[in-house]
Amino acid sequence: MASRTSKSLKNVIFGLIGLLCSLVVTFVAKSIFIRLLGVAYNGVNGLFSNILQVLNLAELGFSATIALSLYKPLQEEDSIVVAQLMNYFAKVYRAIALLVCVAGLLCIPFLQYLIAEDISELPFSLGQLRVYFAMYLASTVCSYLLAYKRTIITADQNSYIVTNLDNVCNILLNVVQIICLIIFKNYIVFLAVMIGKTLINNIIIQIIADKKYPYLKKYRKVKLPKEQQRIIIKNVQAMFTYKIGSVIVYSTSSIIISAFVGLLDAGIYSNYLMIVTNVNAVVNILFNSVLASIGNLCVQKDRQYQHIVFKRLQYIANFITAFSLCCYICLFNPFIDIWLGEGMVFGIGTVCVISINAAISYIRKAILMFRDATGLFRLDWYKPIIEALVGVALSIGLSYVWGVFGVVAGYTIATIFIAIPIETYVLFKHGLQRKVGKQIIEMLVTVLFSGSVTALCYFICTFIPTSKGGLGIGWFILRFFFVVIFAAGAFILATCWTPEFKYYKALAGRIFKAMLAKIKNLFRRGKKAVPAEGQESQDVVEGGAESVDSAESSPCAEERESGGDKSEEGK
Repeated sequence: MASRTSKSLKNVIFGLIGLLCSLVVTFVAKSIFIRLLGVAYNGVNGLFSNILQVLNLAELGFSATIALSLYKPLQEEDSIVVAQLMNYFAKVYRAIALLVCVAGLLCIPFLQYLIAEDISELPFSLGQLRVYFAMYLASTVCSYLLAYKRTIITADQNSYIVTNLDNVCNILLNVVQIICLIIFKNYIVFLAVMIGKTLINNIIIQIIADKKYPYLKKYRKVKLPKEQQRIIIKNVQAMFTYKIGSVIVYSTSSIIISAFVGLLDAGIYSNYLMIVTNVNAVVNILFNSVLASIGNLCVQKDRQYQHIVFKRLQYIANFITAFSLCCYICLFNPFIDIWLGEGMVFGIGTVCVISINAAISYIRKAILMFRDATGLFRLDWYKPIIEALVGVALSIGLSYVWGVFGVVAGYTIATIFIAIPIETYVLFKHGLQRKVGKQIIEMLVTVLFSGSVTALCYFICTFIPTSKGGLGIGWFILRFFFVVIFAAGAFILATCWTPEFKYYKALAGRIFKAMLAKIKNLFRRGKKAVPAEGQESQDVVEGGAESVDSAESSPCAEERESGGDKSEEGK
């Protein structure tokens, strides 16, 4: 069986390559969409996406709960239990598809109340708006009928398969949509292509899962025992509250902006949200690629080693927080000016609060990953409900005073003062069994450091002309490289003394040597490969963290004491 490290690295590499290719085509498609159909249709896109994400509450958190239940039987290669879980999952998802369909149809008569402007002022009629939403709804329902087998692939640490397929389908979708927009300039054709992509994507996932796990067909009639169903339902009840919190906090901003500020503002906001969403996709690849590994690790009940791995993941989360905040605030508006033209940006205050809201979601990644992998979401079930209620109330109230700034600020305040303290306490008190205060202080230091670096970087960037200065993209490229080097360099200089930095430095060195060894062997075909370097490259693939850490970091001593083979996790 391949090591957790090798599977995680494969998930990251394949995911990032595919996503980067997909991003280029996605941004081109978005640009053409806005230029040909206008900002109002862009706002409709964002509004419908948010409405359907709210309707996805019907999923109740079953996919995460089933994934949690699959970790152990997949590790033990218990095909019957895996098949029982997947059969139960299929039955549940068919019911969810029906529920989402009915709930969506009930929303259609009320769509006009979610738009602040008068429909007569917009480039489409109320009847057209309802047809558009029905097509969006059809795409979502199709995904529920076919997509449940994604879960077993990702739970088995093969998320790169799903990621690669999604990226290929997204690239093809965007290319076809671009062609259709240029030829027809019609939103209905645009949505029809989206439905076709959803069907094709999920049918292929079904075929891959059936081929990779043939026992799913063999045991397609076995039923999950009632006792196990009760356990899953209990976990779902706890997970559902998280689903509510997540959906309301992250999927209602466009709805509130459209209903209380305006559809055109929602369209402009969706441009920022698209950038953040795509960055999140990159971050999620990094973290989701090791999620199954964390679930596998937590099965072993070694809290000392769990804390070592957590510290390493938190280091990555801290880096992404500082780096992304600086890049967002310094690059958002210059990039959108070049991408979509003038008049499609918000003021710097709104940009700052959007950036902060995005950045604080990254600093929570390691905590949420360990919480979900250990099943601790049952202990703070109340947190997302409080967070959602406070967030929505603040967002609606502040929208009357500050518009889009107030909407995003309301959610940000709820996350900082409610969500982060509670989820950190639960993980460290009941999971890792470490001091909570130390973690909170470390996160505060990271936030203060990130803000200071961003402020200094933004001040320096004011001396670099923007695209409006005449040289266009040339000045943006200069600003981009400066911000990236400044943000990354500042974080590395501030943390180069830590065991986590030394660990990743040593791991990067080993990966580089492994790649160098493979390149050398390509030029020595027919000859005997160099044993030492070949063996070293194998050590990298299999983890080899013990030798990496032995001269580099203090966590290595704890890791070796906690058990020999555990070092191969090296995340």
